[in-house]
Amino acid sequence: MNNKRFNLGTFILSIILILLIITIIFFVLYIYKDINGTKETIKIANSIAQDEIDLITVPEDNFQNEIIVSMPSVEDSKNEQMEENTNVQNDFYYSQLEQYSKLIYESLENQKDNLKKGNSIINLPNKIGEIIETEENQETLQATFSIAVNAFEYDNPELFYLDTSKLTLFYEGNSEGIHKVYLKNANENQNYLMQDFKNEQDVLNAIQEVENVKSEIINQINAQNLQTDYEKILYVHNWLIDNIEYDQTMQELNRSNIYGALIEKNVTCAGYAKAFKYLLDELNINSIIIQGSAIEDNVEEYHAWNYVELNGNWYGVDCTWDDPIIKGNPSAEQLKEIKYVYFLKGQSTFEEKHTPFEHFYGTNVKINYPQLVH
Repeated sequence: MNNKRFNLGTFILSIILILLIITIIFFVLYIYKDINGTKETIKIANSIAQDEIDLITVPEDNFQNEIIVSMPSVEDSKNEQMEENTNVQNDFYYSQLEQYSKLIYESLENQKDNLKKGNSIINLPNKIGEIIETEENQETLQATFSIAVNAFEYDNPELFYLDTSKLTLFYEGNSEGIHKVYLKNANENQNYLMQDFKNEQDVLNAIQEVENVKSEIINQINAQNLQTDYEKILYVHNWLIDNIEYDQTMQELNRSNIYGALIEKNVTCAGYAKAFKYLLDELNINSIIIQGSAIEDNVEEYHAWNYVELNGNWYGVDCTWDDPIIKGNPSAEQLKEIKYVYFLKGQSTFEEKHTPFEHFYGTNVKINYPQLVH
């Protein structure tokens, strides 16, 4: 009788030990999962071949592809309202964004100084973790990120030193719902600056160069006593055309930014458009950069130009096409006519060959442009 009791007790003890071992194994696996929860989730899209139009998925059938990527919706809770950042000043593209993209944009805006270093981690709100947790569509995730960075770039042309194609979104999370979302270069040994700028000091030196040229232009405007917005817009337009050459080689590293325009003076259309906006921003004249397509010699190509507000009305300005590559020896009068074909013109002129992209970079988010005068 005692042996039976002993054997039963031994059996129960063995079962308890086995359950205890299994519990320990599951606990160790749980901890290991949390420790190794960091992963690269989204890498920003590379620029297209004509990289003056940044971060756009290029259709292969002449812009006839259907918009298929849907953006996530955001439901505000009683406990957590997502409010627009009042620090965003120059905000045309920001105002077009969905809420998740706005959160990414705002984080970049609030950490501008850190961006100059090229290697700082840019922390994003934990709210971004929700879309990563709930969205299974990788294209939607990438669109959310890509839209935000593109909007930030085109609202802020002064950030010429950033190469946003090097930015990667990282996400850390565990089973308890604790999230950490941030941006950095996926390569620990590289920064996210343009190739010409190796470190923060290079960036600061380049910024000073650009600001010196900007100051010279503003001083010239003041010296000539140009007081109306029309006179100032005209002066900036003419300065860019008279001082910049179009980069036909497509080899210049800064061909799509204001450093290439104001310092190297050799850019493509995005360089013209960004420099125009950059200078008008300094003059407190409202302008935006337009991305789209244009027809030249019966060929549709990617293009960038500007809309500018004057006396409460919006007009189109295309500095690139007002500075064409001319063959032969045109007269002074012909040159003058060419110079102003796309200066402060209305819808009737621009709709002939210029078509702004209707949606944000291959998504279903429509851009509401100002209406040009007719």
